[in-house]
Amino acid sequence: MNFRNRIFKIKISSIITPQLVEKVADSLDKWTIYKPEFIALIINSLGGSLIQTQNLAILIKKYSQIHNIPIYCFGEDIVIKSALGLLTIGDKAYVNPYAIVGNMGYAQPYFDLRKLASNWYIHQKHIATNDNMKLLNPLNELSNQDKEWVEQQMKNQEAELINMIEINRKLDKSTFDDRQKDIYHNGIIQPNVLLKHGIIDGYTGFDAMIQGKKVRKLV
Repeated sequence: MNFRNRIFKIKISSIITPQLVEKVADSLDKWTIYKPEFIALIINSLGGSLIQTQNLAILIKKYSQIHNIPIYCFGEDIVIKSALGLLTIGDKAYVNPYAIVGNMGYAQPYFDLRKLASNWYIHQKHIATNDNMKLLNPLNELSNQDKEWVEQQMKNQEAELINMIEINRKLDKSTFDDRQKDIYHNGIIQPNVLLKHGIIDGYTGFDAMIQGKKVRKLV
């Protein structure tokens, strides 16, 4: 069967989880003998696990490299956090000019349940092999050590996500500080800022690219 005039479509429209990665892997395995014109990776996501985002990127890029098929990435309405990293894995990256993009930082909620436990006469004994196992206990006061540990974990994830984007897009290291200010540490941003710094290649959607070609939806 000739699939050269077809496009393989992978749409990510949920949080990126291990289950999603497994679903994409299973779908790609079913189509290993065919070679489409390109893979269209369509993203409309709030992001998710950075590790699972990297796993998903590896899967799709490996399929692309084995079959010598380009990847075109399209951001739809929402492309934030790790979803923005996923947008950069292809040969080309495009977004909707009105998309919500950016928000590279991480946040960790903490619920202080001490008063609730006291009102309900809940008494806790925490037995652990070492003190590090007592981190983020909602029935204890949030210690400075806990706070510092969480902040460092989130900073590490943020740095790894930024590095993913920088490597994928082969960006000029001499202008990194500008991207830090305009994109990575600036919350939600306008898509034109991504274009200015070379993180996307332009504004277009998937429908504008297919030009009447047949589409095989994988996910």
